Amino acid sequence: MSSVLLTVALVAGMGLVGSMVLVVASKKLAVKEDSRVAEIVAMLPGANCGSCGQAGCEAYAKAVLNGAACNSCGPGGRETAQKLAEYLGVDAGDVVIKRAVVACRGTADRVVLKERAGYQGAPSCRSYSTMGHLSDGCTDGCIGFGDCMAACPYGAISLNKNDVAVVDPAICIGCGLCTTICPRHLISLQEKSDVAEVSFVLCHNTLMGKRARDACANTCIGCRRCEKVCPKKCITVENNVARIDISECVGCKNCMYICPEGAIYPLVWVPHT
Repeated sequence: MSSVLLTVALVAGMGLVGSMVLVVASKKLAVKEDSRVAEIVAMLPGANCGSCGQAGCEAYAKAVLNGAACNSCGPGGRETAQKLAEYLGVDAGDVVIKRAVVACRGTADRVVLKERAGYQGAPSCRSYSTMGHLSDGCTDGCIGFGDCMAACPYGAISLNKNDVAVVDPAICIGCGLCTTICPRHLISLQEKSDVAEVSFVLCHNTLMGKRARDACANTCIGCRRCEKVCPKKCITVENNVARIDISECVGCKNCMYICPEGAIYPLVWVPHT
């Protein structure tokens, strides 16, 4: 019996010593949190969207304290950049203005809507896109259930009469949350250029010729006419669809005028009101 009590006492003693060691170690090795982090987080809009390139607002606050630029918060814009700069005593720099753009102008009679009519699953673009069914329609166009609309915390996205998502540039603050929710990767953040109206291809359809037209009337058919008339050579056609580097676009609109399908539109930058 005494040996049992001795064993219990020994184990208890070892546990006590171990706990004391852990307490001392935790105090010695504790990383002190910079009190300025909370103050900087309070200056941020709290969207935790990741448009700054960090995991969230707290991560961005820590990055700013370590020398990251103060002008990377899309939702906060110039006002937040100026607050951070004044707080840290640095230059705010030029704020890069971004807006989300949906690369689709699908028509009301496009094939995907007809196929969607017989769909029995959850009304979600992501759910629909995982069904793996054969399609005669555009597999790169807007599905139209509005996942992006639900994900936008600012109400900047709506569905038009053709069930295609559209972004109101006067409301969008460039948080980028919609870009990660679209299963077909139709939404991208575009940086404001010095040109008032740059050209942008509102289509992702990679089908060819007649198949593309049969799937949707508002489609790029990869004819390369726009590529040939661009004076800056900023248009390329890959996988049967044109792409425009808007950082090089001078707004001549030659591509818009020559596109036989009307798939190229001006990207207008509307300031917030």
